[in-house]
Amino acid sequence: MTFPSPAATLSEAAGTPALATRGLTKRFPGVVAVDAVDLSLGAGEVVALLGPNGAGKSTLIQMLAGVHAAGSYEGDITLGGEPYRPAGVEAAERAGVVVIPQEVNVVPDLSVAENMFLNGEPTRFGLIDRAGMEAAAIAELAAFDVKVGADVRMGSLDLATQQLVIIARALSKRARVLILDEPTAALTEGEAMRLFERIRQLRSRGMAVVFVSHRLSEVFAIADRVVVMRDGRIAGDHRIADTSRESVVQQMVGQMLGPAARAARTLGPVALQVDDLVVGDPGQPDRRHVDGVDLAVRHGEILGLFGLVGAGCGAVAKATFGAWHGHVTGTIRIDGEVVPGTGPAHSVRAGMGMMSQDRRETLIADHSIADNIVLASLRSVARGGLLDVEQKRAVAQHHVTALRIRTRSVDQAVGSLSGGNQQKVQVARWLAAESRVLLLDDPTRGVDVGARAEIHALLGALADTGCAMLWVSSDTEELHAVCDRVLVMRHGRIVAELPGEEATEARLLSVAAGA
Repeated sequence: MTFPSPAATLSEAAGTPALATRGLTKRFPGVVAVDAVDLSLGAGEVVALLGPNGAGKSTLIQMLAGVHAAGSYEGDITLGGEPYRPAGVEAAERAGVVVIPQEVNVVPDLSVAENMFLNGEPTRFGLIDRAGMEAAAIAELAAFDVKVGADVRMGSLDLATQQLVIIARALSKRARVLILDEPTAALTEGEAMRLFERIRQLRSRGMAVVFVSHRLSEVFAIADRVVVMRDGRIAGDHRIADTSRESVVQQMVGQMLGPAARAARTLGPVALQVDDLVVGDPGQPDRRHVDGVDLAVRHGEILGLFGLVGAGCGAVAKATFGAWHGHVTGTIRIDGEVVPGTGPAHSVRAGMGMMSQDRRETLIADHSIADNIVLASLRSVARGGLLDVEQKRAVAQHHVTALRIRTRSVDQAVGSLSGGNQQKVQVARWLAAESRVLLLDDPTRGVDVGARAEIHALLGALADTGCAMLWVSSDTEELHAVCDRVLVMRHGRIVAELPGEEATEARLLSVAAGA
C-alpha cells in the first residue's frame, strides 16, 4: 500500500510521559521473552513497535494491557507519572490503556452493539438499555465511518468488517494509551487510511498510541517514532525523520533484504480447476458472496486473487477447500478428477491444503507444534495403525528447522508462539502433507519482513517442484512480487486477469474499484 507522509510529528510532551516502563522483564520457562525494557511514550505521540517474530513485542504489549497481570513480571510501569499495576485487562481499560489485538475476538452470535458494549452495557432502571446501547453503537460506528447495522449478528460479518467494529469499540473507550497490534492486516487501503485519520485526530487530543505493524509503508505514514525490538530487548529507538526503511529492516533482521525477483517457471498441466462456483451467505441464502467463478491453476503456477473487502476472494478459497459454512455449488477438480464429497477432509485426501487468514480456524492452540504439523499427514507417521511419536517429532523438527520456527521445542503448544511463527506452522503442515495444490488466504498476514521473505522463498521453491497455488492477498505489493497471474474480483465475479508483471498496486486497486 502507498500512504501519504504523516503530518508534522509532535515532539514528546515535556514533563511526565503518558506511559513509561523501567527494567520491564517477563520470563517464561526456559526463555526471557522481554528483557529489561525501558520505554517511554509521550502524550500525543504515535510510536511504532517493530521487530521480527519472537522479538517480544506481543509479550510487552500484553504486560501493558494487563493480559499478564502485575506481579507476574519484574520492573515498573507508570501511567501519567503514577504507578500502574493492572490486575487484568478490565483494570487496564479502566485506567485508560486499551489494546486492539492482532486476532479479532468477538462473540459471533451476539449483535454488533452487544459486542461493542460487552461487559459494559448501559442500563436503565437496573435493566440493560438496549435502545440506548444500539444508539450509542450507531454513533460510534458513524464516527469511524463503519457502515454496518448495530443489530446485525457479528458472526455474519467478514473478518475485515469485524476488525473495524473492534477498532470502533476500542476508540469508544476514551483511552489515554491505545495499543494497535497489526490493526490493518485485514483492511483495504481506504479503510486503513480512515483508521490513520482517526489516529491523527486522537494524537492531536493528546492520546499516546503504540502501533505494531509489519508494513513499513504504514509505519512511515503514521508514526512519530519507531522502536525496534530483537531478542526481547530494545535494539533501536529512532525518530521517523531521522531513519529510513532500509535502516529499520537491517536493524530488525540483521541484514539488508533486496527485492525478490519473480523466477520464470515451467508450468505443467492444470492442477486445480474450479467451474461455476456459487457461494451463498450462511445467514441469507439468497445473497451470493461468489457468483459463478471459473478459474484454473496449473502445476508450478502461483495464481493471485485480489479484490476489495466484500469482493468474495476469501469465500472462493474457503468454498474450494470445502470449509465454507453456507450453500455452495460448482465443480472442483484436482488433476482432472472431481473432488468427491464436500468438506476439508475430502480436499486433503485429494491433495489440497489451505492456509487460513485466521490462524485460529486451522491451528489447535493447546496442542503441540508437532501435533499441528502432522495433522494432515498422520498416516505417514503411523505404524500398524498407531502413531509413531518419535517419527512425528522428527518430521516436525525437520520443518521447524527448515522454516526457522522460533520455539523451545516441537512439544511447545502452538498457541504460545508469536503470530508469525504460528503462520509458519501452517506452511509446515502442508509441506509435510506434500500437497499438490495449496490455497493461501493472506499467508503472510502478521508476519515480519524477514519471515515474509523466507515464506515467499519457500513457497516459490515449492512452486518450482510443481505445486499449484491460489494466493489470496490484500497486499498488492506481495501479489506483484510472487504471482505469475492475478485475477481481480469485484462483487463476487472475476472482472480481470493480469500478468504478474502488470499487477502493480495502482492497476490492481483501479480494476478492483471499477475505476
